[in-house]
Formats: sequence, C-alpha cells, structure tokens
Amino acid sequence: MYDAAEKEYGVLTEKKNVLAKEKEDVLSLINEIEKDKKTVFLTAFNSVQEHFTRLFTHLSKKGQEAHLELESPEIIFDQGMNIKVKLSGDKFLDLRGLSGGEKTLTALAFLFAVQEHDPATFYILDEVDAALDKHNSKTFAQHIRSYCDKAQYLVISHNDSVITEADTLYGVSVNEHGVSNVVSMKL
Repeated sequence: MYDAAEKEYGVLTEKKNVLAKEKEDVLSLINEIEKDKKTVFLTAFNSVQEHFTRLFTHLSKKGQEAHLELESPEIIFDQGMNIKVKLSGDKFLDLRGLSGGEKTLTALAFLFAVQEHDPATFYILDEVDAALDKHNSKTFAQHIRSYCDKAQYLVISHNDSVITEADTLYGVSVNEHGVSNVVSMKL
C-alpha cells in the first residue's frame, strides 16, 4: 500500500512541477504580450498625437494649441484619454468647455489624425459640419478635398461650402406616398 501511495505521490508531484513550469511560461508570455501591447499602443498614440496637434492648428482659426493626454500614463489600459485645447490665453480646456463648432473642429482634427495614422479607404460623415460657421465649413471642405486622392468620402451635408467641393451630388426626397426618389449630379 505504501509503495502504491508513494508512486501516486511521485506522479502527482511530477504533474505539479510540470503545471508550475507551464504556469510560469504562460505568465512570462502574458508579460511579454502586455509589454508589446503597451509599446504598440504608445507608438500609435504618439503618432496620432503628432497628427492631431498639427491638424488642430490647421483646422481651427482661433485654436492656438491642442494635445491628447492619457488620464493615467502609468496604467494606460485602465483609464481613458482627454483632449486638451488652448483657444486663447494660457489655459487649456477640455471638450466640455468648448462651443459646438469648437468641439466639432476638435473632433474632426482627432478623426483626421487617426486617419493619417492608419488610413481607411472609405469614410461616411453624417452632417459633421452642422455646428460649423461658413469659414470653418469651407476649411473643413477643403481639407476633405485634399484627402480625396487617398480615400473615398461620403459626406451628408446641407452646407453650400461642403457641397461645392463635391465630385458628385446625390439628393434624396420622399414623395407623398413615402417612396424615396434619388437624383444625382456629377460636378
């Protein structure tokens, strides 16, 4: 009985040692992945940050400076990100302190910064220019036009400044029977 128990104990001890080694290997792999994940994220974040800062000053006529800020740089995956904007003076504001048009331009600068970091081939923007004044609408439309050689844009808008930069216009109306009619015009 003793020999059987000792043999079983030896088998279990060996299994325990194998499992401990496998656990150590898995934890080492997880740590390596976490380190790589953090490096990849920070590389992307810094790239988007650089593009965002440049694009914000290009899009905003009164914007002095803007930057992205991690809420907790030490534990980046447990917290969020803030966008800080300096329009005038020495004080940075977050998005809650901006007007609708200023928020729109800031969001568009962020969107274009992400696009420049990792471009897609097709974008749909639905009335993103609604809160913009005429000057900022024109700046936005010209910026979209400058990207058209890299991607396709479907922009839903009622704004003349945006419409005049389009290659093709599509109008959709609904008749009294609820049937949609589509009209297009190549510019």
